[in-house]
Amino acid sequence: MKLNGTENMKMPKVAFIGNSHMAYWPLDAYFPMWKCLNYGLPGEGLDYIRSFSEDVSDCYAVVQFGTNDLYRINSENMSAYADAYVKAVKAIRSKQTYLFCIFPRNDFMDSSTSVNRFIAKLNHAIRSRIEGTGIIYLDVFDKLLLDGRLNPDMTVDDLHLNGNGYRILADTLLQEING
Repeated sequence: MKLNGTENMKMPKVAFIGNSHMAYWPLDAYFPMWKCLNYGLPGEGLDYIRSFSEDVSDCYAVVQFGTNDLYRINSENMSAYADAYVKAVKAIRSKQTYLFCIFPRNDFMDSSTSVNRFIAKLNHAIRSRIEGTGIIYLDVFDKLLLDGRLNPDMTVDDLHLNGNGYRILADTLLQEING
C-alpha cells in the first residue's frame, strides 16, 4: 500500500482482522489518515480466521492472531497448525495482506520464558510457509521482548499491549507500507 500516486488522493481502507490485539487497538489514534475497519474479536483464533466472511477485497488487510490457540498446539501438531494458519490467512481476499507474528506473552504465574520460545518456533514455521505467497510478514516479536518475556513496558496485563506496544506495531506497519 505505498501511499503515493493516486492512493494519496483518497483515504485507503484498511481492515484489521484477528483477536483482542486487533480489537483493542485504538486505530483512529494511530492511523487518522486511513479508514480503519476493526474486525478484531477478543478470544478468537484460527477458527475465526477460517470462517471470516467479510468482504475486504477493496481493503488492505492487517491480520494478527494465534495467541488464543496456543493451549491446543504442541510440537507434534505445530506443523499442521502452521499449514492451517497460512491457508486461512491466504483465504482473506484483500488488496494486500500484512500478517503480524504471534506476539509474546507472560500470562503464566511463573517467570518462565518457555511459552515465548515455543511461540518463536511457531512464528518461524508460519513465516517459512508465508514465503512466496505475497503476504507481507511483520515480525515484531523481538521488539516486544525483554529477557525472553513480553516487555512489561509494552503490556497492561502481561498479555495485551499498551500504547508503547501499539506504537511498535504502528511504526512497523507504517514503515512497511511507506517503504
